[in-house]
Amino acid sequence: MLPHTSPVGFSATQPDVAAAVTWLKAECGLDDSGAEQSIEYILQGRAVLGAVPTQTTVIAERFFDEGGGMQLVIHAPFGGRINKAWGLALRKRFCVGFNFELQAAATDNGLNIALAEQHSFPLADVFNFLQAATVQPILEQAALDSPIFATRWRWDANRALALLRFQNGKKVPPQIQRMRSEDLLASVFPDAAACFENIQGERQIPDHPLVGEVMKDVLTEAMDIDGLKALLTGLSDGRIRCIAVDTPVPSQFSHEILNANPYAYLDDAPLEERRARAVQMRRMLPESVLEEVGGLDPAAIAQVRQEAWPDVRDADELHDVMHTLVALPEASMNSGTGQWKFYLTD
Repeated sequence: MLPHTSPVGFSATQPDVAAAVTWLKAECGLDDSGAEQSIEYILQGRAVLGAVPTQTTVIAERFFDEGGGMQLVIHAPFGGRINKAWGLALRKRFCVGFNFELQAAATDNGLNIALAEQHSFPLADVFNFLQAATVQPILEQAALDSPIFATRWRWDANRALALLRFQNGKKVPPQIQRMRSEDLLASVFPDAAACFENIQGERQIPDHPLVGEVMKDVLTEAMDIDGLKALLTGLSDGRIRCIAVDTPVPSQFSHEILNANPYAYLDDAPLEERRARAVQMRRMLPESVLEEVGGLDPAAIAQVRQEAWPDVRDADELHDVMHTLVALPEASMNSGTGQWKFYLTD
């Protein structure tokens, strides 16, 4: 096993790092190893982004994937309800502006949108795509196409007894409940089940008590529309600092959202078709970046070389080694437990 390596400049004996380790152990219940790894994680992410995302600092990161497109990751630790609302509204804004459906995902720590070659814009403009005064109608239209609306529709219809779970003393199968749910939705909200070719402009949400209850649950329970409005207000008035960074490699903070599970997806693309999975996590970086990110400990390299170096004890073992090694260093002729030069003349 490789020894634990740290980025250049990181040492658990430094006064500031030692104080941080002590604080993490006291406040978070971590041991020494866990505290040091947490600090290392923050340092590696900061080395690429230049800052750490917080409640008052939001960072937009953009980088290329292996498919030739770009990945946009917004680091915003505001929780899943706000980030899902932000991701759905931003995805709808991209769809209307560029006329392309995009893959998106959201977690508690940020959101990800997969961009194509057609989506070229100054990265800092992403913070101005949505405004607090107009975001609710955009989110309502975006939520109608998401699985969140269909799920909440079935829940509220069951609670209102518009859909029966039991009939004639037997439980109604789930697939039959979904069929009846779709029929009920088509009768009270025709635009939600209508053909898109026959719909012009935005879909009009009817003034129906069941539809109103579903939209309230979608916007305030599954998501947090008020929190999103407060976030957008903070972005516009400067209370929340906005940082935009084009990076040559995805930062350490983006690995979670890039490898998110299906429950974080905001679209219906399956796992094997996710563009976020086409991101190579490690690649060659400029020398200035390698000094801080991705650098391997020389002691670890020397240990692996020593462990992998063959131990030749007779002529037969030397014959096998020579089939795998391209060249034999002069120093190895007399190294190890046996003398290689002796076996060569045997």
